[in-house]
Formats: sequence, C-alpha cells, structure tokens
Amino acid sequence: MAASSSKKPQDSSLTCQRCHQPLLLDPSIASLNPSSHNLVTSALPAPSGPSTLPAAAKLAQLPPSSQEAARIWAGAHDIPPPTRGVAESYILLSESVLPGPSLRPSSAITSTDSTQLAHNLHSILSSRTPIDHPLCTECTTMLQSELQTQLEELKRERDAYISFEQNIVRNRETLRKGRQKEEDEGLGEYDIEGTEEEWDELIRRKAELAEEEDRLRATLREKEKELAQVREEEERVRLEEEEMDRQEEEFLQNHHRTSTTMSHLANQLQTAKTHLLLSQALLAHLEATNVYNDAFQIGHVPLDPAAAGHSITVGTINGLRLGGRPVVDWDEINAAWGLVALCIDRMAKKVGCEFTGYRILPLASYSKIEELPPGKGSYELYASSDLSPARILHNRRFNQGLVALLELLRQLVEFGRRGDRGWGVGNIEIHKDKISSHTIRLPGLASLPTFSLMGLGSSSHASDSSGRDKSDKDDSSGEEQWTRACRAVLLVLKRILVVESEGDKGALMASAPGATPK
Repeated sequence: MAASSSKKPQDSSLTCQRCHQPLLLDPSIASLNPSSHNLVTSALPAPSGPSTLPAAAKLAQLPPSSQEAARIWAGAHDIPPPTRGVAESYILLSESVLPGPSLRPSSAITSTDSTQLAHNLHSILSSRTPIDHPLCTECTTMLQSELQTQLEELKRERDAYISFEQNIVRNRETLRKGRQKEEDEGLGEYDIEGTEEEWDELIRRKAELAEEEDRLRATLREKEKELAQVREEEERVRLEEEEMDRQEEEFLQNHHRTSTTMSHLANQLQTAKTHLLLSQALLAHLEATNVYNDAFQIGHVPLDPAAAGHSITVGTINGLRLGGRPVVDWDEINAAWGLVALCIDRMAKKVGCEFTGYRILPLASYSKIEELPPGKGSYELYASSDLSPARILHNRRFNQGLVALLELLRQLVEFGRRGDRGWGVGNIEIHKDKISSHTIRLPGLASLPTFSLMGLGSSSHASDSSGRDKSDKDDSSGEEQWTRACRAVLLVLKRILVVESEGDKGALMASAPGATPK
C-alpha cells in the first residue's frame, strides 16, 4: 500500500487507521486475485476459539466499575446472568463468516471484485492481528520500527530467562554432588533456587520488603489523606482566590470611582479657592473704597499757583473749583454748587434727615431750592456775570438760594448731633448766612448799578478816585470771604462723608461671616 499523494484516490473511504489520512491502494493490492488473497490469509495466525468460561465467571472478570452496568444491561435485555453473561454478547467473527473470494476465473475478475477482496483482506488482518488495517507507508514503517524494538526486547528477555534456567540447572547439579543424596530422595523445595544461606537471605529480604511494602502502603495512605487535605485546601484557596479577585475588582472599581470623585472635588476646591481669592481681593478693594469719596471728591487747590505763599486756596468738588471769582468762571462755579446740592440731598436721604422749610432740586449746573408749602419761592443755585436788569434780579435770588442751602446744611448737622453721629460734633458754626464767621452771600451784587423803575436813568458810584479804590478793595475782600465760606461748606461735607464711610465699613466688617464682635 502507498501513502496519499497528489493522485486522485481510488476509494475515498480508505484512510490510514493511525494517521487518518486518505490512501491510494498499491497496484499489487488494487489488482489482488483470489489466489493471492488465500495465500495471505493462510499465512495469518488462526482465530482464537470461543471462551469456555461460564457467563458468571466472565461477568466476575469484568472491572468492578463495569459489573453493575453489565448487570443492568443484562437485565434490560432479559438475559439471565447465570446462563448468559454480558461478555458472551461479544462475538469474534471467524473467517467462515467473512465474505470469501469468488470462484470466478482470474480472467473474469473485475476492478470492483479486486477492491472488495482488498477490503476483505483488511478486515481479516484487523481481526487476526492486534493492528488495525489499512496503514499508510509512513505508519507501516513506524510500526515496523516499533515491532523491531519489541522483538529485540523479547530476545533480550528470552536470553535472560535461558541464562537463568542454565544457572538453576548448574546449581542443582552442584547441590546433588555436594550433599550426595540418594537418587529417590531428590532435592528440597528451596534447593533449586540456591543454597540455604542464599534462601535465608532471600527470606529475610522478602520479609524486609513486605515490611517496607506495609510501611510504604501506610505512608501511601497517609499521603493520600494529605493529598485529599491538600486538594481540599487547594479548593478552599481557589475559592478564596476567586473571592479575592472579586473583591480586588470591586476595590479597583471603587478606587476608580473614588479617584474620579476626588479629582472632581479637587477641581471644585481649586475653583472655590480661586473664587475665594477673587472675592477676598474684591472685598479688600471694596473695604478700601470710599464710595462717597468716589462720588464726591472734595479737596482744595491754590487760586493762583504762580503766587506761591500769597494766594488763597479754593475748595474743589470733583475737580470743580467753588469760589475764587473773578479768576474762576461762573460755569465752573455753577457746576460745583450743583454737586454740593446733590451731596447734601443724598446724605440727608441716606441718614433719614427730613428738611423743613426748603427742598433741593439737584439739576447739575442749574440746581434750585424751593420753599415748602405754604411758601412758593424758588431760588437758583447758579449765577452769571450778565448785567441786565433781569440777570440782576436772578443774582439776588442766587444769594437767597445760597442762604437756604446753608440752612439745610445746618439742619443736617443738627440731625447728626441729635443722632450721636461723629460728624455732628466739633466747632461747626452755622448761623443764618454765615458759616465759620464767613458770609455765604455773594459780594458785589448790592453795589451793582440800579435802574429807575421807568428805565430812564441809573445811579452810579462816586466818581472820585478815592471812592473807586475803596470799592475795589471792599469787593476784593468780599470775594475772599465768600471763597472761604464756600470752602467751609466743603469742609463740613468732607467730614460728613468720611464719618459715614467709616461707619458703613465697620458695619460691613461686623456683618461678614466669621467676624469677631467687638
């Protein structure tokens, strides 16, 4: 037989019984004739006869693990164990039941018959030998090598037995000559194996081996118990390992969730810290901020910077000079009086002071003061240098408006004194049209030229030079006094603003979280 090759196999059912590869029949097998078939089968060993053992004995020879199943199987098929055992159900097919070769002449044998003869030959070879057929060339070679090895081992074993037998025969002859026993007495039971000393040694060795066997069996039983315990321990450890793996997986998941949460919380903490720093910076900025000073920045500047040490100072509010005529224009002065009126009005509403007699209308450069009912008067807080009769009357109302504004400032100071406010104490003297002994009335309006009711003439100052010099000197002194009075008004407002700002800052710090009460 040949192994599988690139050629198309003759029969797809032919496979090697060892490597299970498809086979191609050798030409000598493919063209097998009956005479060749008979020649091969006649050279094979004869099939073994049927067993003479009873069914019960056959059943008893089965392994213990198979006896129970055999009895159940026999009972299921209505086979009584005493008469027919399970082992008797296995029947070896003899050559007589195998399909034999046909008696047709060799000239009439077809390829189909040759293939059938080959199959029959394979079946016979498989039944009479311990090797399944067919085999490929490679497997046959390997099988031959294995059989050759077995043959050599059997030869060595045979030679060992022959040598052992020869030694026994020589030993027997030696014992017969040495002891000179009679012919009918024969040899002892143990004389064939050797001398008495050798047999005693063997008996002693046998006893030692039996003791060793017992000891080893006891050790084996202990080891088996230890093995069972170790297996139980291994099973317990395996379960614990699975539990630890589960706990580790759960721990890793919890750790991952916790790490994610901590990272999120850390980001929130950093964000909160950033907001806190920004809030603290804003709080510090707000605490250092004087809202009143920001809204009404009151200060003073020299009227004539060139005349250092000889020029009077002029009060300012938000950079606008209040007083200092005729150096300062009326537009700037009017805007400054508008801010003064707004500051007094805002501070009165903040502290809850209600004015009597007048109310302020803060209208920037065109602010006014009106009398409260039943009065109906209205006084402007702005003036101009126009010398028209209408403007002269307007400037007179301007003086009355300044007096009314000074009265409202006095009421605000008195309210602070009654309320125990810090800006209500001190040497603040306000009486009618004077503040700190300086009149708030604008000088020069009374000395302006007056016109007759019919507009036909007007009076004038004395024409002598001494009179003009005296008038100019009085006007200059009056302007300076009016500028000082305006500055005194701004100083009072500055003190009120500072005290109120400090009070608000203290209240804010006292109401802040974590503030310690004083």
